[in-house]
Amino acid sequence: MPYKAPDIKSGRNAAANLCHLTGRALVITMELPWALFRNHYEWQPDSIHFVQDMDLETLERLEQTLPSCDVVVGLGGGSCCDTAKYLAWKRGCRMVLAPTIISVDAPLTNMIAVRVDKTVQYIGDIFPEELLIDHTLIQAAPKALNRAGACDIASIHTALYDWRLAHQDVGEAYVEEVAKQAMDCLNILDASAAEVYGVTPKGIDTIVDLYRREVKFCAEIGTSRPEEGAEHIVAYAMEHLTRRHFLHGDLVGLGILAISRLQNNQPEWALDLIRRCGLRYACPDASIEEIRTALTTLKSFKHQAGLFYSIIDTADISPEWVDAVVTEVRQARA
Repeated sequence: MPYKAPDIKSGRNAAANLCHLTGRALVITMELPWALFRNHYEWQPDSIHFVQDMDLETLERLEQTLPSCDVVVGLGGGSCCDTAKYLAWKRGCRMVLAPTIISVDAPLTNMIAVRVDKTVQYIGDIFPEELLIDHTLIQAAPKALNRAGACDIASIHTALYDWRLAHQDVGEAYVEEVAKQAMDCLNILDASAAEVYGVTPKGIDTIVDLYRREVKFCAEIGTSRPEEGAEHIVAYAMEHLTRRHFLHGDLVGLGILAISRLQNNQPEWALDLIRRCGLRYACPDASIEEIRTALTTLKSFKHQAGLFYSIIDTADISPEWVDAVVTEVRQARA
């Protein structure tokens, strides 16, 4: 599907627009974001579904059993938005997304993250066209979760290195103009890091706009390479090893820390950026041994998973490199 720019309404009471929807409305949410919404607005939709999981079997069942609707509303985090996207995609109905947290780019992407046998897969093709960015609702979430939204912009630093490497070594297509656009996004994040850290209205709108830009240029060239490099392979390795779900920003923050060192790509600058944005690169929900194992086995995991070409293909995954990353993690946790 060609990229479609979303209509974004942003402000302190942006979600009030839901109160004026016409037709039968089905809200996809969770208990906490719905309670938060109800604290501020009195709107009552025709039907409400509380998301339990993102298993593909669950989504297929919901599409068959949830009431018919004219508009589906995703109110909450990534799982709520992705479930709403799945239903709108399958039913061909109008969709409005009102994220109450900006920890992931799900409210702006055309793909839907589902789980099959505890593994994330991406399906679907539906670009969100109506977004309500309510500062009041988003600022009510824990700041660390909103700060995590910077991860897939900060990852441009290491991703562009890997994209260029793949172009030079194996002839992968590389678009210089898109690389420049990606660098512009990274520079804006760098300049706005204090606002992102503070989860200010400007910080919220900056992350949403950077997501919009990133989704647009990735969609236009048909690849996420400008923002997805070996730092994401670290994230995938951690999820594969532990079979647990983590805050995406935690895993990608760890990946940026580790891979910028492996690339010898301004690692101190990269660490400073993710610190200033508030990414929890020490990945507090993982043990030190899990992190060590994921890094040590990174090369074998990458090849077994059949993932894209990156610095992991060319660099030595040495015990010294692993120790240096683990030491940085330990210091951040101290």
